[in-house]
Amino acid sequence: MKKHHIFGRNGSASIFLCIILSAVVLTEGILYYAARVRAYEADLQRCMRLQISQTLSNYNKALLEKYGLYGIDSSAVSTAVFDSCFSGSKDAVLTAVPYGLLTTADLNTGISDYMKTRMPAIASGEVLKRLKGVLKEITDSSIFQKVQGSKSSEWLSYVKSFLEQKDKWSGVINSVVSVAEAVDFTGKVKELEEFSSSFQQVLQRNTTLYLQGGTADSGSQDILDPDNLSLIMGYADDYMDLELPDIIDDVLITEYAVSFFDSGIISEKDGETDAPEKNLLGVPFTDVHGANRTDLEYILTGIDNETASFGAAKMLVYDMRIIANFGAYLVDSEKMTKAKEIAEILSTAISVASAGTVSIDPEILQFAVLYVWALGQGYSDLVKLIGGESVTLFDHSALSDYEVLQDALSTDYRDYIRFFLMAVPVQWKLSRILTVLNKDCGNDLYTGIHLSVDYRGSRFVMEDMYDAYASG
Repeated sequence: MKKHHIFGRNGSASIFLCIILSAVVLTEGILYYAARVRAYEADLQRCMRLQISQTLSNYNKALLEKYGLYGIDSSAVSTAVFDSCFSGSKDAVLTAVPYGLLTTADLNTGISDYMKTRMPAIASGEVLKRLKGVLKEITDSSIFQKVQGSKSSEWLSYVKSFLEQKDKWSGVINSVVSVAEAVDFTGKVKELEEFSSSFQQVLQRNTTLYLQGGTADSGSQDILDPDNLSLIMGYADDYMDLELPDIIDDVLITEYAVSFFDSGIISEKDGETDAPEKNLLGVPFTDVHGANRTDLEYILTGIDNETASFGAAKMLVYDMRIIANFGAYLVDSEKMTKAKEIAEILSTAISVASAGTVSIDPEILQFAVLYVWALGQGYSDLVKLIGGESVTLFDHSALSDYEVLQDALSTDYRDYIRFFLMAVPVQWKLSRILTVLNKDCGNDLYTGIHLSVDYRGSRFVMEDMYDAYASG
């Protein structure tokens, strides 16, 4: 029988194939192991991301529901999601901690982001509240009476007739545009005016055709035309992305404080109605805190004593009312005449009482009478304001016969606090707001979460935070 030598041709080939196969097996084994490791790492990252999402969604409910802001506390942080979904959790040690303690800088970013989208609605609400007399005149007008009594579309003819009376409302529109241009800080008013003019022409043409029994022709754009809607959304996007000046940030923060924090006022009165004081979201502060508090006055004064802070705020409001009343009296001919008559009587009385030894010029006494008058009226105004009522900004005789103007110039307690808050430095306001938030929602509020995992000799780190603070 013939023997095969291992160093022969066939033996050498066998050894070579064994070496190659061993290398292939080793390579495949390494690749397989690397693939398994990469799969575990990918799954690890997925589970970490799920854990972060779950933690951030477990936000502090009191902070969001009461103040419209996002934040988490230490009780929201856990590893439950990661432990349940990661297949290699036995070999992984996960550490989860909150990070990014809520600061005044975060509040500045979050409040500005929150109020930027809501400020137009808030301003519109304030305007409507002050123009309730005008709205009453509109609802009592013939056109609305026709609408209420009409059972068909004939009232549209009255709408058309009303809109054609441009001499009655063009002046009002021009006045509004002038005011908008005066306070415009974005440079967008002109563009918006051109867009509105074009849109008005489209609307007027389609309305006219409809009233004539026809439909909009194919050459005119419909109100819901995609191009029109796209243009509208473009303006909205430009507004949202607009870099606001620092002064506007200050205005937004001030308005946020006035809108969301409880004051010493218990209820708000409007005519015969008396309702509990409520925040911007329509929630009574008694439901938020369970009792009346003076958080707004604390933000204004920095005095952490409810009685003292409310007293300081009332003194500021009282001084403001004295100044406003005294200034109005100086340009009120009717009150000046009455004050002069009283001054002349006082001057004569003083002269008689002193047997002619003391003589005071009636013109000097006239201003003293006005000042005393302003003091008394200021106190009366203060009592109304802290009672939840509103007062006319200027106590002028010429306004007594114009209810619409009185409504337009009406002011309440928060209007005066808003005015004084504008003089408080932004950092002071934010610091005091943060104090109140911590008191209401927990002493440790965070904006994000930090995860770290030790897995098979490697360390993986992942963290995330709320988008509202990420832009700051």
